[in-house]
Amino acid sequence: MTILITHKRPLAEAQEFDRLPTLYLRAEEREKARQRISLADGRELTLQLPRGSVLIPTEVLCTQEGEAIAVVQVQAESVYTLRAADPFALLRAAYHLGNRHVAMELAPDYLRIKPDHVLAHLIEHLGGVDCVEEIAPFVPDPGAYRAHSHAHA
Repeated sequence: MTILITHKRPLAEAQEFDRLPTLYLRAEEREKARQRISLADGRELTLQLPRGSVLIPTEVLCTQEGEAIAVVQVQAESVYTLRAADPFALLRAAYHLGNRHVAMELAPDYLRIKPDHVLAHLIEHLGGVDCVEEIAPFVPDPGAYRAHSHAHA
C-alpha cells in the first residue's frame, strides 16, 4: 500500500524534524511533482502535488488529511563546483552558464552545476575559474519565474 502525498508545508517546529522520517532527494527528484518514492523504512509514497511544485529542503510532505509523513532533505550528488580568486571571473562564468539556461546553485564564493563535459570545456576556456567535480548537496536557484507558485487556493 502506498501513501498518497497531496500537499507540502513548511516545517512547523524543530521537534517535527526529529520525529518524522527524512526523505533524501537529489535536485532532479525534488523537481518532480508526480512520482513514487520509498522511505528508508520501506513505506512507498506516491506524490501527487500540483504541477510545477518543487520540493524545498525541510518541507514536510503531507497526506490529503493533513498527516505529516516525511521531511524533505538534500541528498549529496555528483556536481561541478566552480570557484575563482577573482569575483569577476565567477560572475562571468555565471553569465555564460545562465545564458545556456543551466540549473545553478549560487553562493557568494562558488557556483554549482550538474556535471557536463561541454560546460566544463566552456568554463576552462573562460579562464580564471577552477572547476572541481565532487559529491555535494545541490540546491539550484529557482529563478525569477519559479519563485512564485501558480497554484491558487
